[in-house]
Amino acid sequence: MAEVICVGVAVLDHVFEADLPASSDSKTFARTYAQFGGGMAATASVAVARLGGKAALWSRLGNDDTGEYIRSDLARRGVQTEHIRQIDGARSPVSSVVIGDKGVRQATVFPRQNLDNNADWLPLERISETSAVLVDPRWPEAAMAALERAHLNRIPAILDADIGPDPVPRELVELSSHAIFSLPGLIQYTGTKDIAPALAKARDGIEAIVGVTAGPDGFYWMSEEEPEVRHIPALAIEAVDTLGAGDVFHGAFSLAIGEGKSVENAGRFATTAAGLISARNGGRDTIPSRSEVWDRLASETEA
Repeated sequence: MAEVICVGVAVLDHVFEADLPASSDSKTFARTYAQFGGGMAATASVAVARLGGKAALWSRLGNDDTGEYIRSDLARRGVQTEHIRQIDGARSPVSSVVIGDKGVRQATVFPRQNLDNNADWLPLERISETSAVLVDPRWPEAAMAALERAHLNRIPAILDADIGPDPVPRELVELSSHAIFSLPGLIQYTGTKDIAPALAKARDGIEAIVGVTAGPDGFYWMSEEEPEVRHIPALAIEAVDTLGAGDVFHGAFSLAIGEGKSVENAGRFATTAAGLISARNGGRDTIPSRSEVWDRLASETEA
């Protein structure tokens, strides 16, 4: 069984289904409310476990009720949580997410308070024994340490390069074997809106395979061996809730790469997993199983 060590952020999402506010000065009444575990690396780790892999999350939280909820939810879903540090006096990350028509969402994030950025305590020696590493840029000190160790040990190292307060550091892109951006993250990183020139700009001077998840437009990537942009279309679904779909993509992609699959096959596997969860309501409870993904892939091939 392949293992993926996920390094980065874990969040508690407060999710409302409602019409998106028409203006900044308005009141909206939600049709539904739910509380889900979230966060890039955390949700990816749940996807790895759900899709048949062995998942570990390296993260840090506050030693508060929110942090305890996040950690217990991950453990309940089969994620190894012994290397999540809960810090006294810190407040765990939370977000408020409003989901509107066709899965369009609006989020407000409280990233953390008094969380120690120190990554010296992480068991980096474990990386030499794993199948793949997935990092997000929300804890750059840990991401850098994990990518450096993965590079040293020739372990696949996938970067979830999403948009943030600042562009993803180039050092993280350079150290990864696969830098997979969100479309907003790629635009922020390169200053270029068109996918092909943006990917070429992101890949210039580095060895990594560079890709981008583009929602309903699918997955694009390019590499040194394949300098032309390659494309996998998105799954043909009606989007209901896209929250966490990108994180599921990264978890599925990392697991497939850890299993030795090609970028194309990993991309198809991940695109299908992300499409299936986007067509459902219910947060992590609706992450598809491995058999569901394979069945859908088989039906798409037959069609």
